[in-house]
Amino acid sequence: MLFAPSKLVYTFAHNKAPIPGVYQTAEMKPTFLAYALPVLLLGASASAHADVDYQLKITNAAQHLAEVRATFPAAAGTTLDVSMPNWRTGRYNMLNLANGVRLFKAFDAKGAALPVEKTDKGTWQIRTKPGDAVTVQYELYANTLGERTRHIDDTHAYLDASGVFVYAAPFRKEKVNVKLDVPQGWKSRSGMDSGACEHCFVAADYDVLIDAPIETGLHEFYTDKVDGRTIELAIWGRGNHDGKQMMTDLKKIVHETAKLYDGKYPFQRYLFIVHATDGAGGATEHANSTVIQKPRWTFAPRKQYQGFLRVAAHEFYHTWNVKAYRPKEMVPYDYQNENYNRLLWVAEGHTSYFEELIVLRAGLVKRDEFYEEYAKLIDDYQHQPGRFQQSAADSSFDEWIAVGGERARNASVNIYSKGQLLALMMDIELRRQTGSKKGLEDVHRILFAKHSTAQGGYDVPAVLAALRSVSGQAWEAWWAQYVDGTAEIPFETLLAQVGLQKLVDVPKDQEQKTEWWAGWTLREGSDPAVVTVVERDSPAWKAGVVSGDTLLAVNGLRVSAKDIGDRMSLAKAAPFKVHLFRRDELVELPITPVQQPKGKAKVKALDKPNAAQQGMNAAWTGVAWPKEDAKKP
Repeated sequence: MLFAPSKLVYTFAHNKAPIPGVYQTAEMKPTFLAYALPVLLLGASASAHADVDYQLKITNAAQHLAEVRATFPAAAGTTLDVSMPNWRTGRYNMLNLANGVRLFKAFDAKGAALPVEKTDKGTWQIRTKPGDAVTVQYELYANTLGERTRHIDDTHAYLDASGVFVYAAPFRKEKVNVKLDVPQGWKSRSGMDSGACEHCFVAADYDVLIDAPIETGLHEFYTDKVDGRTIELAIWGRGNHDGKQMMTDLKKIVHETAKLYDGKYPFQRYLFIVHATDGAGGATEHANSTVIQKPRWTFAPRKQYQGFLRVAAHEFYHTWNVKAYRPKEMVPYDYQNENYNRLLWVAEGHTSYFEELIVLRAGLVKRDEFYEEYAKLIDDYQHQPGRFQQSAADSSFDEWIAVGGERARNASVNIYSKGQLLALMMDIELRRQTGSKKGLEDVHRILFAKHSTAQGGYDVPAVLAALRSVSGQAWEAWWAQYVDGTAEIPFETLLAQVGLQKLVDVPKDQEQKTEWWAGWTLREGSDPAVVTVVERDSPAWKAGVVSGDTLLAVNGLRVSAKDIGDRMSLAKAAPFKVHLFRRDELVELPITPVQQPKGKAKVKALDKPNAAQQGMNAAWTGVAWPKEDAKKP
C-alpha cells in the first residue's frame, strides 16, 4: 500500500516508559572529554585527509549556550579567512548571524594559539603557516527560534549550519563531519546521512551541511515509505496535533507533488521537522528536509490544520523549485552577500501556486475551500495599490530590502502573492493555448530537467524558452506587460475561462446590501480603534488619516475596531466627521467614504458554464467538474 500505516517511535530520556504527549527534560551529562587544548586538537593533528570536522557541545541548554569547534585541513598561504554566513537560504534578507558568536579563538595542529583579527561582521582572519591545519573554537548563543537558524533549550536544539558553523572558502567543497555532544536520551535527526556515532552526521560538503538542519532532543518520530522513498516526521513540542494523521496527510502531499514531475524525486529520504511552539511561526525549505513552525494550539480545528498542510505542501514543492533548480544568480549560493535576481516571483510565487493545487488534488481540501483561498488572495491583491508601483521583477530584485506594513501595501508587491497570481494567469493561458493538454507544471518539468543547480540554474531566457516549448507561442510581450510591467491582471476574463467568477456573496434569502468603505485597516480588537494601514488614494488617504491615528468617534459616536462599521452604517450620506488622536492631540477631519457591496468575496461557478469551460477547469484543478454544477440550467 502506498499509504500504509505509519510507525511511531517516542524518544525520551533514561529509558523511562514513554508517556505520549508528555515531554521530560533530560539531565545534562556531557560525554565530551574535558576541553584541555592538547586533547581537543588530537583530531586535527591526526587528520591528513581533507575533511572539515565540526563538533558542537551544549554547555548550558537553559541559557541557550554551546561551544563549537571547526577543524580545517592544511592550506597554502599565511592567512585563512573563516566566515559565518550573513543570511540563510530561504529567507532573502541579511540576518547578521555572526552576532551569536563570542570568545572566538584559533589554534594550530599542536595547540598553539594563532593570531585572529575580525575583518568584517561575519569574517575572522587567522594568521597561520602554510601546511598547518587550523582549529577554531567559539561560544555560540542560540536563541533565535523564529528565524529558524539556531535554538537551544532544555528539551531540544535546532541547528541550521548557516547560524552555527563557520566555513572557509577554500574548503567549501570538502567532505564534512559533524559530531554533537547533547544530553542523554536525546535523539538527533537530519537530512544528512548518519555518521559513525549516535549523534554524528556526514555531508558531501558545506553546501549540503547548510541545507540539512539538525533537530536533536525529545520529540515524536514517525517514518514510512512513499513511492520507495523514506519519509520521516519529527515533532518537537506539545500541542493539539495528531502526529499519526499528520504523517498520513504528509504522505499524500509527497505523492501528489512528485506527480507534477512525472514521479521523479530528487531525494531518497526526506525529513519533515515540525515545531509545535509559541512565539514563532513560519517554515523554511531545505534540500531533503524542511522545518515548519506553528503555534502549538493551532493544529486544529480543520481550517487551522489545513493551514499547516498548505505550508507543508509549499515547503515540499520547494524540494524541486528552489533546491533542485533555481535562478542562476543563486547558483552557487553566496552566503556573505545578497543574491540579487529578478525571478524570486517564480521561485516563491509559483511554489505558493502549486501548494494550493497539491492539497486540492491530494484530497486534503475541497473545491469550495480551494476557491475560497483564491477569493481572499484576489480581493487582497485588488486592495494593494503597490501593484501599480512595482513590478514582479523589481519586487524580486528588491526582496533583500523589502519592508512590511503600510508602505509595502501602498508601494510594493509581494513575490509570493504576485507570483502566485501570475502563475495562475500563466497556467490558464497555457491550457488555453494547448487545448488543456499542457499547463504550468510542464514548464517546471523543463526547468527541472534542463536547468538544475548542477546545470547552473535558470534565467529569464530559459523560462521564456520553456514557455515557448510548451505552448508553441512567444511569451515576450506577455512578460513585458505583466512581469517587467505593472499591467492589471484581467481576473474576470481569466476566471471565466475556467467557468468561474468573483463576486460578493450574499445568502439566497437576502438582498444585496451596501456598506461604507473608507480604506483604512484597524488593529484587531483595538478600543479605541487604531489605524494600521491607510490605502493609497482611498477616502481615508485623501482625508489625511494616517497610520498610527487613534479613531475616537465618527459623527459624534464613539467607535472601536469592532463596531466602527455599525456606527458608520447609521449615516445615510457623506461626508462624515471623524475625531482622532494624533501625537496626543485631538484632530477633527472630514471624510467622504464610498458605498460598496456588503459581504464576503467569493469565487464561484458561472451560472451557465459551457463544456469547454468545465473541461479547462478540470484540467487546471486536476479535479472533475461537479456533476451537480454541470446540470445547472
